[in-house]
Amino acid sequence: MKLRSLRLLSIAMLLVVGPIAGAAEPFDIAACAAVTMTDAEKFIGAPLDVTKIDKKIMINAPWTHDSLCTYLPRGIQSDDPAGIARFLDVSLRFFPTAAAAQAIHQATMEQFRKMAGSPEAPFKIIAIKTVEGLPASAFYVEIQTDPNSDFKSVLITFVKDAVGGAVSAWKKPEASLELSKAVLQHVLTKLP
Repeated sequence: MKLRSLRLLSIAMLLVVGPIAGAAEPFDIAACAAVTMTDAEKFIGAPLDVTKIDKKIMINAPWTHDSLCTYLPRGIQSDDPAGIARFLDVSLRFFPTAAAAQAIHQATMEQFRKMAGSPEAPFKIIAIKTVEGLPASAFYVEIQTDPNSDFKSVLITFVKDAVGGAVSAWKKPEASLELSKAVLQHVLTKLP
């Protein structure tokens, strides 16, 4: 799985819903402030390096922006984290309204469902399920990136009010779902 593939799909979801007129200024926090280096190292249990984009205005949707933060083991630089033993990625997307955020969230779920049935998908989708018990709407996509491995990574996509985003974390061979949920719960405490 290419990290860019997931991010590009996420960014492409912005195009599903057109510009929203008359929107208020959204809440704003950088992804690397929502999960600091100290937080990430506690979750992952190892020293990490960070790559980030604190604020990226969307060309086709100037009414929103992204904030991305990816933590990799020290000394590792890769656009393909599938072979990396430890990984944490947080992306936040800020919308002008909760309705716009919810529309993108639903469109993203539908795109993953379509991708799951496509033989041309860049990775094998094992499951797409709702995450319950959070103060946000969320679903996870369980992905098998290496056909020779039983390990499955998880991407949790969420929306809370006018903020959406995704979290993916793992420390192999531990299950990615529970770690990603713990990171998401932490992120949600930083949002209004």
